[in-house]
Amino acid sequence: MQLRARPIQRAFLTANQEIKIKQHRHFGRFANPFDLVSALPMAAGDLPEEMISEILVRLPRKSLLRCGAVCKAWRRLAADRTLLLNHHLRQPAQPLITLFHERTNALGFSSNCLEAVDLAADTRQVLARFVDRERRWDRHRNYNAFYALGVHGSCDGLVLLSFESNAFDTAFFVCNPATRQGTLLPLPCDVRGIAGFYAHAASREYRVLYLYRRDNDDGHESQYFVLTLGSHEPRSIQRRASSASVFGEVERALHGACHWPPVLLHGSLHWPPRQQQGGILVFHTDAESFSSIPPPAAAGACEHARLFEMDGKLAIFCWQQNTWTSDLWLMEDYQAAVWIRKHQIELSPMPRPSQGFLWDPPFVYRGGDMLIEGGWRSVLHYDNKGQLQGSFDCDVCRLQLTPYLLKQSLVLHDFLHEFLGVAL
Repeated sequence: MQLRARPIQRAFLTANQEIKIKQHRHFGRFANPFDLVSALPMAAGDLPEEMISEILVRLPRKSLLRCGAVCKAWRRLAADRTLLLNHHLRQPAQPLITLFHERTNALGFSSNCLEAVDLAADTRQVLARFVDRERRWDRHRNYNAFYALGVHGSCDGLVLLSFESNAFDTAFFVCNPATRQGTLLPLPCDVRGIAGFYAHAASREYRVLYLYRRDNDDGHESQYFVLTLGSHEPRSIQRRASSASVFGEVERALHGACHWPPVLLHGSLHWPPRQQQGGILVFHTDAESFSSIPPPAAAGACEHARLFEMDGKLAIFCWQQNTWTSDLWLMEDYQAAVWIRKHQIELSPMPRPSQGFLWDPPFVYRGGDMLIEGGWRSVLHYDNKGQLQGSFDCDVCRLQLTPYLLKQSLVLHDFLHEFLGVAL
């Protein structure tokens, strides 16, 4: 981690202090926060709090945690909620992937891992590991173990996950990998689909929107629920829509939302079109009602469309698999639904046959970076101009990309506690 002191010292240090700091030639870089303290020409307690905060907010997560042991003043600042929020905003947004390992140990237990991908270095970090001690790996009988771990949402450093045990019981939970905390969610194991996981701005609550289908004499009836984290009872909401066509589109759009997740923008969730000539479904989180906005005209003919946020605006990625080209559109005017084509992308160089057949369209993330599965054990990384930036291989039985990003956060929440039973 690099930390340059010159911009900070000009703001907070006197001329004499600045000269003394220049005499410490190693001050520019610190692998350990205690090295930083020893390099300063004054005691840690004599530093202005503004300067300490500027230092702490720029440190890596583990270094920030260790800084709490320097002194009481640093411990108080390192636990300040405002500083932790600012520290979270500075963290890189990293795509999440899941991996399945055939055998964890000599007993033959299989495991599922959640990892984050550093796009700048094309490296991976293990966030959590799940081992089902009731399921021993059998290639012919336990194929469902590949997909036992599901990712359903990511918001402000929190991840919404599900895990299916060998008894086919599914547990849903929210965890914070950075603080190693989590909580089980009071959701039925046969939930039809998690439609969205989002922060409600007005109440500052974290909520889960999900679909549940009840069987009755006439067939089945779909119901929609909102669960607030920290609450033990989900509440049912009516399917209010702006038109009859939107009303009929809601269930189709929400059913596969874990693969085509929504984008939270302007206080509303947005889902991509699920069929040609379809609209972008919008859920207004305050009114808890649905409406639709038109996508770009060219999106009606594309095979796959994904929504994401780019430069604070809604963006849509339209993928044509037969030509390996795509268009990236940006909503220039949200109120008037005016779209402009930002990029026309053609992947270059084309993936080699040895890297495997590409089954799925790319996963597009904030800023336009793309990850593509090049077979079961390799991932290709392209930028928003279609240029290959790198790749990485995984020596595992099964690798699966997810459309979610994680920005790690050290902010504590009352509804989370120490999470036992999962190796975070």
